[in-house]
Amino acid sequence: MAQVQGFSKTYPSNHMNATMEDPFKHLALITFMKTVLFAFNFIFWVTGICILIVGLWAEFDLYQYMNLSPDFTGAAPHVIIGISTLMVITSSVAFSCIVKGQPVLLFIYGSFMLCIFMMEVGLSSSVVCFRDGYAQGLYEGLTETLKNYDPIKTNFDFAQSAMQCCGVSNYTDWIWFSPQRVIPTSCCINTTHCVTANYNDVYQRGCYAVIYMNIKDNMDKIISMAVITSVLPLGGAAMSCCLGNFIRRTKYDAIG
Repeated sequence: MAQVQGFSKTYPSNHMNATMEDPFKHLALITFMKTVLFAFNFIFWVTGICILIVGLWAEFDLYQYMNLSPDFTGAAPHVIIGISTLMVITSSVAFSCIVKGQPVLLFIYGSFMLCIFMMEVGLSSSVVCFRDGYAQGLYEGLTETLKNYDPIKTNFDFAQSAMQCCGVSNYTDWIWFSPQRVIPTSCCINTTHCVTANYNDVYQRGCYAVIYMNIKDNMDKIISMAVITSVLPLGGAAMSCCLGNFIRRTKYDAIG
């Protein structure tokens, strides 16, 4: 009988100690999850800034080459800039949401992450489709630009000078297809002697192959970047929802 009474006296004490330890365990786990999500969000914020820089580069530099194809609408750089801006804004606000640890804010953060994930998947798909059809469009666009050459309105001169190329296939395209039958100054290796230059003093490479390879290489990099970074918001959505659900369940357990 004494042993039973002794057991009954010690049992509530052990139960109380276990009950007191649970909140500390939950608090430690929540703090750890917040730290991991905070670090992840910082990486996501830096990634957003990097993608924004790529979008601005595509808008102001790569655009001049991509615009030579009539199939190019000019929307891709704008979409990249828009998505990256949303990434930066969302991750900036998320720092406060993570610190506060309110489940509703964490769920909203996760929803934005899912939206960004779907937009990046759509962007990757559209860039892949554009890259596959860009070759034919570029050739037709360069040929049409050459036939209707306007030195004021065309990007062809910029492309020839920057890429050190001339014509579509080679410099003879200007002789056969251009209305003036004259090779433009942008084809000359040394522009100061371009008036008296002969055919050996102009760029020998055609612009189609040079521009196509340049666009293809950059497109591959953009696609790879989009595919890799699309995994980040998916992971962020999962972590934020897990943290929000755990905090909410812990509060319910404490009330119960």
